[in-house]
Amino acid sequence: MILTCSQLDELYAQMRRAASHEICGMLGGKDGRALKIYPIKNIAPQRAKNYLMDGAEQIRAMQDMDANGYDILAIYHSHPDTRAYPSPTDLRDAWDTALQAPRYPGTIYLILSLMNPDMPEARGYFLNGETITAAPLEIVADNQ
Repeated sequence: MILTCSQLDELYAQMRRAASHEICGMLGGKDGRALKIYPIKNIAPQRAKNYLMDGAEQIRAMQDMDANGYDILAIYHSHPDTRAYPSPTDLRDAWDTALQAPRYPGTIYLILSLMNPDMPEARGYFLNGETITAAPLEIVADNQ
């Protein structure tokens, strides 16, 4: 997935504004290039350790992606004080137990971390059951 420096900075700024709890949202785009960030309210009861996207906001984001011809490139969330690596909860939530398949096949799970506040981190993964596969992220200048 390709992100611009400004997009990554925007995600980091969102994470810093809510440093005590997890943020979440979606990235829409085309051909692997992120074109729009959709911040979505985290309504999890324990927002410091989990995220649950507000369903109405998630539907609006998906409708906007459809209207613009975007794909769902990534679902993002933050880990305020742990590394940018999927937790057991992340794996569980990415799996549809009824279908025995990923909830969003082919979608990157982008995890942001403030574990080291001076050097925030972003890593992408494909999640399939218990299988975690690194997804390459390319950060490019804003004019590329």
